[in-house]
Amino acid sequence: MMKVVDKYQSFAEHLFEDKHVRKYGMMLVKHGFKGAAKRVNPVAIYADAALSVISAFNSYFEYAREREITKQILAQNKRIEAELKSQLEIMNIKYETALALGDERIKELSDKAKLSELQMKNFIVQIGKQVNIAKTMQTCIRHERENGCSFKQLQDLQGNLDHYLRSCLMILMENVE
Repeated sequence: MMKVVDKYQSFAEHLFEDKHVRKYGMMLVKHGFKGAAKRVNPVAIYADAALSVISAFNSYFEYAREREITKQILAQNKRIEAELKSQLEIMNIKYETALALGDERIKELSDKAKLSELQMKNFIVQIGKQVNIAKTMQTCIRHERENGCSFKQLQDLQGNLDHYLRSCLMILMENVE
């Protein structure tokens, strides 16, 4: 849609600024209506009319060209708006996906932390039980030594206790890693 822009602010300004109005208006003022008709060359009038028609065609073609440019700009604007709208939708989908993945990851880490906490408590309880068993075995070996058990049996008992302690340490190291 084209807007009409006034070239002149008023009709009086148009009369003074337009070269055709000024030219023929001055002829009328100098010679009067009858004198102007005698002084004006008919060929000049036809030539001026032809120039006015050509000027009108040029103005129309310029208008049509500008209208086509405006139409192309509007079409390009609509295309860019559609592209930006689709990119915005894609960005919103990526944002929603990232939020969902982040929430899922937080939940997963939270579950692992809870599981690890529970596992750690169980592990500490198990270590405490193993230490108590080792202390009990050590106490039994000490009683056997004091009661006069054979040296070979004491060595076997102490070897079994050492093997048990090494096994407990291996299990402990595997769970810590």
